[in-house]
Amino acid sequence: MPLRSSNVPMIFSQQRRQSPLKAEWRIFFLIMLACAAVLGLMNGLGQPDRFIYDALIKSAQRPANEQIVIIAIDNPSIAALGRWPWKRTVHAELINRLNQSKAKAIGIDIIFSEPEVQSDGDTRLTHAIASNQRVVLPLLIEHTAQGLQPTLPIPSLMDAAHNVGHTHFVFDADGLVRSILLNETLGDASWPQFSVAVYQTGMRKTPSDRMRVGHDNRELIPFAGPPGHAIKVSYIDVLRGKIPPGYFDGKYVLIGATASGIATMFPTPLTTKERLMPGVEINANVLAGLLEKRGIQPATKWLNALVTMSFTCLALFACLYLSPFKALGATLVLIGLIALTNYTLFMLELWVPPAAAILMVISIYPLWNWRRLEATLFYLSEELERLHYNNAMVLRDKSSAVIAQDADFLERQIAAIRIAGDRARDVHQFVSDSLNNMPDATLVLSQAGELLMCNLKAQLQLAQMGVDYQKPLTLKEIFSHFQAPPRSPIHDQIWYNTLLQTPTCETMEVETRDKSGREFLIKSTASRMADGAMLGWIISLIDVTSLRAAERRREESLNFISHDLRVPQSSILALIQLQKNPSTAFAADEFLNRVEKSVEATLHLAESFVHLAKAESSGYQLQESDFSSMLAEAADSMWAFAHARSVTVEIDTPAEDAWLTVDRSLMIRALGNLLSNAIKFSPEGGRVRCEAQSLMTAEGPAIACSIHDQGPGIAVSKQSMIFSPFLRADDHGQDGIGLGLAFVKMVVERHGGTITLDSTVGKGSTFTIMLPCVADDEEDQVSMNHQEGSKP
Repeated sequence: MPLRSSNVPMIFSQQRRQSPLKAEWRIFFLIMLACAAVLGLMNGLGQPDRFIYDALIKSAQRPANEQIVIIAIDNPSIAALGRWPWKRTVHAELINRLNQSKAKAIGIDIIFSEPEVQSDGDTRLTHAIASNQRVVLPLLIEHTAQGLQPTLPIPSLMDAAHNVGHTHFVFDADGLVRSILLNETLGDASWPQFSVAVYQTGMRKTPSDRMRVGHDNRELIPFAGPPGHAIKVSYIDVLRGKIPPGYFDGKYVLIGATASGIATMFPTPLTTKERLMPGVEINANVLAGLLEKRGIQPATKWLNALVTMSFTCLALFACLYLSPFKALGATLVLIGLIALTNYTLFMLELWVPPAAAILMVISIYPLWNWRRLEATLFYLSEELERLHYNNAMVLRDKSSAVIAQDADFLERQIAAIRIAGDRARDVHQFVSDSLNNMPDATLVLSQAGELLMCNLKAQLQLAQMGVDYQKPLTLKEIFSHFQAPPRSPIHDQIWYNTLLQTPTCETMEVETRDKSGREFLIKSTASRMADGAMLGWIISLIDVTSLRAAERRREESLNFISHDLRVPQSSILALIQLQKNPSTAFAADEFLNRVEKSVEATLHLAESFVHLAKAESSGYQLQESDFSSMLAEAADSMWAFAHARSVTVEIDTPAEDAWLTVDRSLMIRALGNLLSNAIKFSPEGGRVRCEAQSLMTAEGPAIACSIHDQGPGIAVSKQSMIFSPFLRADDHGQDGIGLGLAFVKMVVERHGGTITLDSTVGKGSTFTIMLPCVADDEEDQVSMNHQEGSKP
C-alpha cells in the first residue's frame, strides 16, 4: 500500500509546539468582535443604513387604506373660498355636513391656537365639534425662551374635542421624515401623536386611555406610497355637497392642507425634491399603519450590536476553518444572509440596520487571510528548518541533507521538502516490512493519525465497514464507523484519540462496537526506531463478537439458573418450614395453592428457557402453512386468558391465503406470545386487534401482521431492550422474566422476517411482524397439494 500524503495536521505529536497563528487568531477575534460591538452600539452607520431602509420602504408599497379619506384644502378650494386662513364658520359648516355621516373619527390638522375676534366662528365651530363628539384637534410643541412649550387649541375648542394629539415628526440627519414619537410628554402632561389620537377616537377610547409610553417611544412610519397616494376629496366639493355624507360612513376623515403655499411639506423616503409630502398625508400613513397593525419598530442598540456580533462571529469562524476559496464563498453567502435577514425582519416590522454587519463581514476576509499568509510562510520555514536538523530515522545519503545557505528562499524550501520526502519513504518501507508478519488486522498510523499502510486482513475489515482503504484515511474517518466505548475514561476528547496517546512501554486496549454491532478489541502500541525516536502507532482490530456473545449467553444462563429458577424453589422450602410450625402454618388449601403457584412458576420459567433455546437452535421443521390459520390457532389458545380478563381479541386477515414456509409450532407459539402480552397489558374489558395484510416488497410477497393493545405503552428509552433476553421494560406489576419477546424475535428473524415496535406511553403498543410468503407459482402448487391432502 503506497505512502499517501495528507492534509491532516500533526495534532497528536507530543513535540508539537503551539502554533503562533492560534494566539494571533484569538487577538484578531477579540479585536473584530469589539469593533462589531462598537459599530452595533452606534445603532447604524448613518446614510448607508438609511439608503437601505429607503429601498425597503419603496419595495413595500401597498394600496391606500380605503378606511382613510383626506379632505384636502387644495388649490381649487383656495380658489373658491379665498385666501387662507378661512373663517371658522366655514370649518363649522364642513363639520356640520360631516355630522350627517357616520365617520368613525375626524382629525382636523389645522391649528386653532388663537380666538377669532370679529366673528362668532369659534362658537359655531365649538358647537359643531361638540355635536360630532369624534373630533381630534392638533397641538404644536414649540421651542421658546422658556424651553419646549405646547401650543394648544383655544379652550372652548379643546373642551369640545374628543382628544388632541401632537403633530411632531422626527427628522433624520439627512433631513427626511421617517419616524414619529407615539407619545410626547412635557412635565406631567402627555399627548399621543395626532394619528394615534384619531385612531383611539375611532376605537372609542377616551382621552384617559392615552398611551403613556414616554418620549423615546419612536416608531418608523410604514409609508404606503408616494405623495398623492392616499385617498383624497376636495374641501370645496364636500362643502358644496358634491360628496354625499354617506361616503364617509365607517371611515377615518383627516382634514388638512395640501395646497401649495399653505401646506407644510416634508421630505420622506418616497418623495423627490420636486414633490414633497404634506403633513396630513404623513398622518394618513401613520393612521393606516395603526389600522393595518403595521408599525416598524427600530431595533435597540443592544439588539443591533448582538446581530452585528453574531454575523461577525460566523465570518470569523468561516475564515478560520475553511480554505481561502471556501471562505470567500462563505463571506458572500453571509452578505446575502444579512440582506435576507434584514429583509425578513423588516417584513416582520423590525428594522435592524445592516450596514455595520456587512462592513465587518467584508473586512474580516482580507485582513485574516493576510495574517494567515504571513504566519503560514513563517511557520513553514521554521518547521522545515527544524525537521532538517532533527535526527533522521532513515537517512540514505547524508550529503543530500545539506542545503546550500547561499541559495534563494524558494530553493531552500524545495531542498528541505525533498529531504523530508526521502525520509518519509524510508519510514514507509520500514513499517511495510514489519507489517507483513502481523497476525491480526493491523493498521499503521503516523504521528498525525494518518493511515500509512495496512495488511490484507485490515483491508478486508475496512471494506466490510464500507471504508475505501485505497484513498487517504485518517483516524477519525476510520473510527467514525465505531461506537464510543460504553465506559470511556476520557470525557473531554474524542474517544479514539486515546489510541494515539499510548504511554511509552504500554499497550492501549479499547473494546467497542462498529455500526453493524460487531464487537472489537482494539489494541494500540507505539512504534519506535532503535534509538527511541517515535515513528507512529500500530493498531490491531480483533473481532471478538462470537467470543463476547458466548460469554453473555453463558452468563445469562447462569444467572437464570442461579436466580430465576431458584426463587420459586426457595419459596416452596420457606412454605414447608412455615407449615412445620403450627403457629405459622397456613390452612391446607392456602398452603397447597401457594406451593402450586411456585411450581407452576418454575415450570413456566423452564418452559420459556427451553423454547428460547429451541428457537436459537438450527433444527427447524419447515412446512408450508397458511398464516391466517396459524393466527387463528394462536388466538384460540389465548381464548381462556382473554376471557378471564374480559379482553376482546379481534382478528382481521386478508381474504386470500398467505402461505409461508415455517416451523408451524414455533410460529404459532410466537404469535401466541405476542397475543398473550397484548392481553396481559391491556386493561380489563379492553380490546386487542390483530390486522394482517399481504404486501409486495422488493424481495417478493410478504405478510405483515400488527397486534395492537390498549396497555400503558413503553417509553422510548426502554424500547431498545424489549427484545433482549432476561431484560424487560417497566412491567407495571406484571409477571415475567423477559424471555417471551426474545423468543418471538428469534423465531421471526430465523424465518427471514422482521419485528418492530411502535409504542406511545399512555396509548398502547403495536408489534408488527413481517414474514416472506411463498411466491405466486409456488403458492398455487402448495394450495393444490393442501386441497388434495384434505380429500377423503
